[in-house]
Amino acid sequence: MMDQAVAKDLKGFLQELGYPFDSISALLDSGNMTRYFNSKWLKSSHSFAILDQKATDEQLLACSDVSNIYQFVPPYFAALSSKNGLQAIERLSSYEQLIGPIEIGTFKEGGKLRVHISYLDDSRKNSRFSLLVDQISLISLLRTGTGKLIKPLSIGSKFNYGKKITEYLGLSAQSCHDNYLVFSKSDLLKPFLTQNDIMWNFMEPGLKKYISDLKVDPPFKAIVQNTLFKLIAGGNFQLKDVANALEISPRTVQRWLKNEGTSYKEQVNEVQKILALNLLQDATLNTAEVSFLVGFNNVTTFYKAFKRWTGKTVLKYRHQMIINKNSINAAS
Repeated sequence: MMDQAVAKDLKGFLQELGYPFDSISALLDSGNMTRYFNSKWLKSSHSFAILDQKATDEQLLACSDVSNIYQFVPPYFAALSSKNGLQAIERLSSYEQLIGPIEIGTFKEGGKLRVHISYLDDSRKNSRFSLLVDQISLISLLRTGTGKLIKPLSIGSKFNYGKKITEYLGLSAQSCHDNYLVFSKSDLLKPFLTQNDIMWNFMEPGLKKYISDLKVDPPFKAIVQNTLFKLIAGGNFQLKDVANALEISPRTVQRWLKNEGTSYKEQVNEVQKILALNLLQDATLNTAEVSFLVGFNNVTTFYKAFKRWTGKTVLKYRHQMIINKNSINAAS
C-alpha cells in the first residue's frame, strides 16, 4: 500500500529525470541508483519522509558517492576541477542551488574550516537523508579529488549516523542541535588530482548563466546568515560590513529583512547561537575562546546570551555534550 502511494507521488518526477522506475522500492533496490540517483533533486517533503523511512545507510552512502554522480551534476564536476578542497567547497557553495535550495556557510577557525548547511525549503530541514547526503558528499568530494582518505575533524547533527556511515566517516558523529562539519585546512589544501582548468574555464560561464536564470528566490535572511558565517570570525560583522559584502546599502539590508519578519540583530543572534552550540563541543577550545570566535568581547555577556538562547548555562551544555559523546563512543 505504501509503495503504491509513493509511486503515485514520485512516478512523474522519476520519469521526468529518465529513471525507469515506477516505485520507491524499485528505485532503492536498483543497482542503477548508485550511478544515477541524487536525492537533492527531490522537492516533495513526502518523498524525503519516505527516503528517511526506507533507504538503508548503504543506499544513503551510494547517493553520496561523488564518483558516481559528478558526470551528471555540473556543480560537482566544477568542484572536482578545482585546485584543492578549499576552492572546491567555495565553488560548490556558489552553484549548489542548481541541484537544490541550499546555502553552504563556511567559518574559518584557525587551522580549521567549519561548514554549516542551511536549507531554504521545509522539505529538507527535517530530513536525515537529505542532510547526511549533503554532509557525506562533501567528504566524498575531497576523497575523490585528492585520491586520499580525507577525514573530517568533527561532524555532527541531530540525526543518527549508523554503523556503516560511522565506518565511512572514520569517526563518531556528535549529537547537536544544528549541523556542522569541520575539516583541517591542511587537508583542504591538498592538491586535487582531478584539477582541470580548461574544463572549468569552459563550464564557468554556463554555470553563472544558469544561476542568474534560476527561478529561485532564496530568503534574504539565508543570504545574510551565509555572509555572517564568513565575517564573524574576523570580528567585522556590523550591519555596514554585511551590506558592503552584499554590495547594497545598510538600509536595504534592514528593509529586506523586515519584509521577511526579522531583523539584522535577530540574524546575528541566530548565527552566533549556531556557532556557539557547535564550537562548545570542541574540547580544545575554552569558553573564552568560543566567546571571542562568535563575536563577543566579554565572556559574561556571552554567558547571558547563551542562557537566553538555550535556557541552559554553558557549563551544563558542555557537560551534556560530554555525556552524549561518551554514550556514542560506547555504542560504537
